[in-house]
Amino acid sequence: MAEPPPSREHFDAVVTDRVVEEPWVVSKVRPGETVLDFGSATSRYLLDLAPGCRIYAIDIRPTPPRPGIGVVLGDIMRAPFRPAAFDVVACVSTIEHVGLDVYGQGPDEFGDEVAMRHLRTLLRPGGRLLLTMPFGRRTVSAWLRVYDARAFRRLTEGYRLLSAVYYRRDGDAFVPCDARDLAGAAFDFSAMRSGGVVLAELTPAGGLAFALARLKLRVRRMWRRIARRGPFWRDPWSGEPARAWLERQRTMSQGDGRGDAGSDGRGSGA
Repeated sequence: MAEPPPSREHFDAVVTDRVVEEPWVVSKVRPGETVLDFGSATSRYLLDLAPGCRIYAIDIRPTPPRPGIGVVLGDIMRAPFRPAAFDVVACVSTIEHVGLDVYGQGPDEFGDEVAMRHLRTLLRPGGRLLLTMPFGRRTVSAWLRVYDARAFRRLTEGYRLLSAVYYRRDGDAFVPCDARDLAGAAFDFSAMRSGGVVLAELTPAGGLAFALARLKLRVRRMWRRIARRGPFWRDPWSGEPARAWLERQRTMSQGDGRGDAGSDGRGSGA
């Protein structure tokens, strides 16, 4: 079977990119804002946000209850919030997992981009998306994506970039760097931590830019269906190509009566 999903205990025991991501989010949220945390099952910073904030959390995994936080067990694609409900959406090391096979959400190669369109509708005009993700050598596996500059630009179409900072892992430390310094940065699957990370603050672009981004995404998804191209990643532990890995997971799941791979409840954030 696949490796177990990272837990809150993992992030407490291992130095991961959360050491720079979480303080950064806390520093960006202003007093009194309405905040949504997407991928909240392992979020540890919610009680550290600025005073007076109205905080909501959503994940397809159970999120531990916290005082003063509205917790929703559900999918961001069907989030039970009205449009333009939030001043801030925080998405910490979550977007790279959306739509991937092991999470029981797909497979959907474009799941991350679809989620980004949904997040935009939840932001009020002038609202901000605080987005963090692995950044370096482009990688797609059953577990996650690592974004390079091109993939990052495509993911964030329909948004305007306000700021971006980059960090590379040096041993057990994450140090500031330029994007070009992360060209060869790889994800460490043994410790489940990034070799590089980008922390990006974005705001919704104008309606025409958003409409164009949606149209381009629809065309690319349609072309993929016409071409009938399946997933192309390899499992990082076994080295199996996607189709072999998925078939093995289905066979094992049928054998123990659990259903499809990923039905263990693992959520959209790690």
